[in-house]
Amino acid sequence: MHRIIVANRRGHQVIEWETTDTEEARVQIAEAERIIREARDKGCVVSKKVDGQHVIDTQPFDPRVEEYQIIAPIAGG
Repeated sequence: MHRIIVANRRGHQVIEWETTDTEEARVQIAEAERIIREARDKGCVVSKKVDGQHVIDTQPFDPRVEEYQIIAPIAGG
């Protein structure tokens, strides 16, 4: 199971998808890709897990990545 963890002011949300060749998996992957794209468009930072650690990711969405995290920009002043 692959996932995106979306950190927000209410805690976090988890979106998961499979990489099997099924219609359900294709729909889940398309939704995960949309979430990553929209988060970047809103100025969020995206990281992915590489060798057990999260690193900043600016590459196109890859459904084989074990885990992404989306971190909203800090607002205030």
